[in-house]
Amino acid sequence: MRVRRWLTGWLAGWVVVPAMAAQGPAALNEVSQAWDRYAELSSQEKPESVDLLAASSLVHFGFLRDMALYASPEQLRRLPSGDRIVVYLLRATQPPAALKAMDDRAVARLCLVEGWSGVESATDDQPLMALSNVTVIDDLAVGEVAPPTESQFQFGPVLVREGGQWRYRYESMMPDVSAFMDQAFRQSGLGEVRSMELALAAMLEREGPSLALLDRTPLDDAGMRTRLNEAWPDYTAPLRWRLRAVRSKAEAGDAFAQFAFGALQYGGGMPQLVPKNAAEGLAWLEKASEGGHGQAAWLASVAITEEGGFSDDAMQRALPHLTRAAAHGTEPQALLAMAQYHHDGLAGMARDCRQAEAWAARAEEAGAKQARNERVWILATCPVPDQRDTVRALELSQFMIQRRDELDWHELDTVAAALAANGDFARATQFQTLALEKMAVDEDLSKDRRAAARKRMSARLGKYRNDSDYVLDYRAIDEMRAGRL
Repeated sequence: MRVRRWLTGWLAGWVVVPAMAAQGPAALNEVSQAWDRYAELSSQEKPESVDLLAASSLVHFGFLRDMALYASPEQLRRLPSGDRIVVYLLRATQPPAALKAMDDRAVARLCLVEGWSGVESATDDQPLMALSNVTVIDDLAVGEVAPPTESQFQFGPVLVREGGQWRYRYESMMPDVSAFMDQAFRQSGLGEVRSMELALAAMLEREGPSLALLDRTPLDDAGMRTRLNEAWPDYTAPLRWRLRAVRSKAEAGDAFAQFAFGALQYGGGMPQLVPKNAAEGLAWLEKASEGGHGQAAWLASVAITEEGGFSDDAMQRALPHLTRAAAHGTEPQALLAMAQYHHDGLAGMARDCRQAEAWAARAEEAGAKQARNERVWILATCPVPDQRDTVRALELSQFMIQRRDELDWHELDTVAAALAANGDFARATQFQTLALEKMAVDEDLSKDRRAAARKRMSARLGKYRNDSDYVLDYRAIDEMRAGRL
């Protein structure tokens, strides 16, 4: 095993879309009843549905009124599409004087009664949106609209307790509504402007004004435009609420929530919402691994080895997590890592080429592209007596030889070793020469790693020119610790 890909790059851009936590049946029932009542009333466009909105939601509708009256085209374009279409609807249907006379509550009632906001009515194929689970944190309730998938929880509305009653925060679903609309616009192929015009026409049940007309500011007031900027909603708030629920569930022992939150903390994928904290993030990943989460087990093993500089202690600590990840079978690179543990004799293991090749074969079956290269290298260069299988190495290398022009320098180097192991020193020399040429122009190699690779590969080339094959004379882990691999 000579490549470090299984240990690098994984965590650099790791971002997990977090989700919500679970709560007991009493909390679920109390919040669900409040939500069901709002969903029923708003789906029927009943004016009393406004009574179930949170105070923050009424403020939000007041902001949309002021946007409809005073916003510039530039400000309109900053709005999420779910809010922008409501502003366009207000401009298309309400004279400025009438709109200006409405208070926040009146605007919310208008939007609900007209069906511009609120929950979609039930159909034969789609029941009314309901909550499947709830997390209550103080006076905040974060709901789920369906059971979790293998990769994420499915967030839904957020409610807040006000005056002893649970009320819906309309703004909590705005990112989801806007994402749905944006996706529909992209899929239409008509462009955002025309798609928005068609959506407006459908909601108005008539041909509406063009966006060019609706973009014009009804009341030109520079002071109000400035105040709009100052009153701009925090559209990241729903994500923060959900992240609080994720942490709550992680603390309650949920393995997926521990994985999600740990990955965010360790990788720093959302630094403004979850500050990077490698130590705490790794602790969450280890807990998730111990709870049986396969992806967390893999990330924990990677993080431990990298944080520990690939030391013996780090490899020993990482092994239980890696074993869980390999058993889980969702990450092919974990299978390759197990191959390296056996090949190098890590964490107290005896060096075992047969076990290493077997793990690499499983990695290839799972889709790891570099696994064939590793299998050939292990079999062709194995330093353990009676475990080298040069015939099998050559057999497996034929697939690579047929793709000679597509191979990178690692693979060319491997093919050369397999050919030499079977006495074909002339072709081994050809492949090794080409490997050195490609390695010399590899921009991803640092100066030190390039020099180390050139030294090793040139030594092998000398052997092939002297009709001698190559048996592995180093451990990949030692080269990695020294920064040469």
